[in-house]
Amino acid sequence: MENQAVSKKDIKQLNQLRQRVDRNSDDQFVTYELVELLAKMGEVEEALDRCRALVKHPDVSPVILEAVAKFFVDAKIFEDAALCYGKLAVLQPKRALPHYSLGRVLQQTGDTEGSLEEHRRALDLEPNNAEAHYRYGVTLAHLKRYDEAERCYRKAISLDRAHAKAYSNLGYLLDLKGHGEMAIQLFRKAVQYNPQSAEAHFNLGALYGETGLHDRAMYEFRMAIEIDPKSLEGHFNLGIALFERGEIDGAVEEFKKVVKLDPSHKDGHFYLGLGCEKKGLYGKALRYFQRALQMEPENPSILYHIGLCYNRMDQPGKAIQPLKRVIEINPDDGKAYYTLGVVYDKAGQVDKAKENYRVADLKFQKRERRRETT
Repeated sequence: MENQAVSKKDIKQLNQLRQRVDRNSDDQFVTYELVELLAKMGEVEEALDRCRALVKHPDVSPVILEAVAKFFVDAKIFEDAALCYGKLAVLQPKRALPHYSLGRVLQQTGDTEGSLEEHRRALDLEPNNAEAHYRYGVTLAHLKRYDEAERCYRKAISLDRAHAKAYSNLGYLLDLKGHGEMAIQLFRKAVQYNPQSAEAHFNLGALYGETGLHDRAMYEFRMAIEIDPKSLEGHFNLGIALFERGEIDGAVEEFKKVVKLDPSHKDGHFYLGLGCEKKGLYGKALRYFQRALQMEPENPSILYHIGLCYNRMDQPGKAIQPLKRVIEINPDDGKAYYTLGVVYDKAGQVDKAKENYRVADLKFQKRERRRETT
């Protein structure tokens, strides 16, 4: 329901559709065509009002009702979507789709028991419906009932060997359990059966990255982005992969795309700061770190790099407070003690510098002893 570029042709078509609906308000398919065009042109409220009128139509078509329900789901108006699926279940009493779709919507509204009940009804109606098993698995996974969810995904795959989402979700669960190789095989299956799934490419790329196959990971992330240019996960993880390979300019470009898509993406701002810091652009880095800190004021990593930037900019007085806060949050951070010692040295506070160097040395020795005993 995103407001896309509107052409003169769209405006002309909109006027024509409105006239047709005014002449014959019972033509549900033309009305829904008008709804889609209104949404495209950013007239969302009118589109929603016309959807609600369609739902109230005494002879509403099940096809239209299903389309309107999806429209409400996409708009995150779950109460209206639930009404649609409830009415669809009455119109099509032997069909599973209204029930498992209603189950998804109820889960979004926090009605866990109602959601599970609708999924069970769907399976009672169509026990061999792969999508019904898959959707039940999604709900169970959200409830962290992973073993039950795994059984649902496996059942969906046994009923439909090409069910890409079931392969992808099963792979995710197996990865959680530490079965990385099996998860990779399942993600490959997901990509095989649905090459246009950005999610499947992203999942495969993430797992390749975890196993050190960075070139493969980057290929999959790029595939995800090609399919869905607005994939936050794709841009962010490609940025991480490039950053770890030392390709800082490329990484910074990806992180910029992340924060453009989502200005509240804390990690996007943080890694933009790290990238600028690596390039010696400490003033820019500081601005990104400060934005990230607004979102998580007590994050010691962000505070440390703010202190580091001030230090590199030869402003030791401004570096002291964030570094002291790091130590308050994490008293065992030897690196923070050492950097604070450097800062005090620059500020001419020699005694404090020596004390922080001494504590840093003790923390580093303690860490080395721990390594020896593990």
